[in-house]
Amino acid sequence: MESPCDVGERLLAAIGARDRAAIERCFAEDARFDVLTPHRLREHRGAAQVAERYAFWLDRLEQFEIVGGDVDQVADRVRVRYRFRGRDPEKGWQLNEHTAYAAIEEGRIASATVTCSGFRPTGAAS
Repeated sequence: MESPCDVGERLLAAIGARDRAAIERCFAEDARFDVLTPHRLREHRGAAQVAERYAFWLDRLEQFEIVGGDVDQVADRVRVRYRFRGRDPEKGWQLNEHTAYAAIEEGRIASATVTCSGFRPTGAAS
C-alpha cells in the first residue's frame, strides 16, 4: 500500500518530468489547491485546474531542472518542497521554490496549500 509520502514523491517526480497528466493523477478529482504567490492568492479546484497551473509555471521554460527537493510527513500532512530552475525565453534564467502542505486521501492529494517564492532572476545554470 502506498504511504502518504509516496504520493508526495510521485508528485515531485511528475513535476521534475513536467508531466501534466502525471501531475493531474496525483490529485483527487475535486482537489483544493491554494497557492500564495508574491502577487496574490490563487485558488484552484479540481485536478485539471491544478495541472493547468503547473503547465502555466513550467511549460514556457525552454530548459528546466529540479535543483533540490524533499518530501516529509508533518503530523497528518505531507510536505513537498522543491526548487527549480528554468530558462524563460523572454526573461532568461529564473529560480523558483514551492513548499506545499498536502492532505492525502485514498492515495491522492485532496487539498494542498502552497507558498511560492515567485520566479526570481538568477545566473545561467552551471
